[in-house]
Amino acid sequence: MTSMCPLCGKRKAQRHCARQDMTDICALCCVARREVTCGACAYYTTVQQYRAVRRTPAAPPDGHYIVEINPEVERAVNGAMELAQKGKTNQALTSMNGLLREHPRNHIVCYGLGALHAIEGAHKEAIQWFDKAIAIFPYFVEAHFNKAVAYRKQFDVGNAIRAYRKAVEFGKRADPMVEQAQSFLDSMTKTIRRHEGVDLDTYLKAMTEFDDAFALMEKGNWLRALEGFRLCVALTERHAPSHGNMGLCYAKLGHKAKALAELDRALEIDPRYELAMANRVVVERMEEGRPIVGR
Repeated sequence: MTSMCPLCGKRKAQRHCARQDMTDICALCCVARREVTCGACAYYTTVQQYRAVRRTPAAPPDGHYIVEINPEVERAVNGAMELAQKGKTNQALTSMNGLLREHPRNHIVCYGLGALHAIEGAHKEAIQWFDKAIAIFPYFVEAHFNKAVAYRKQFDVGNAIRAYRKAVEFGKRADPMVEQAQSFLDSMTKTIRRHEGVDLDTYLKAMTEFDDAFALMEKGNWLRALEGFRLCVALTERHAPSHGNMGLCYAKLGHKAKALAELDRALEIDPRYELAMANRVVVERMEEGRPIVGR
């Protein structure tokens, strides 16, 4: 009996090989065991690549890292994933947390926790666990890939691009997972060039400036946030959120005319930018020289 894999559209076999390890679990696909019948499923081929890397890992830049290889732990993680496959997520998490207490430096355990959180839709927590797995084993291609998927679920394109780049950097070009990552990168390169008029690296630099400025804005540091958003639009002028946030910063500093100008620019770039529309209504009511209050 077979079912369809929602990620790759291939039929997923129900029969499983007891000798397969935890990395055969299709964590963000159908949570069934991967095998040759999965065909072009990106996750199956990555298992083969990961096994090869695990046996003969590439030397890291600094020449130092230690990876725990423990078949018993991997079998235990595999058991937890089987519980998740049956819908027993709480039991799976309990089992995984027990393994974590005993093996806090095992990258498979950390990856398994990331996969379980991703299954539950807790993408922020999943990313944190994928990061821990990567910190232990920097060449863990599947962790980089699934981290990118989790960022995409959060609509964080910049960090998704960075994680996919790592998957491409450490993976083999012919592997379907790497091909999928490269396809996303190629698509984003074209989209960003078309809409922003810049290359991918420039866009990523702009997003770093944006993230830093947004963090300052969240703390109410309006002047420094404004400077950060200016750096972002200096790199990619057609970034509507930066213009919109500059409008908010100007309003918080009491500059009505400048605030309206930035909000209008944001709406010129993206006429459907609802937050800019709402903020513009508020700014229109303020008096020049008197900062708006509240958010």
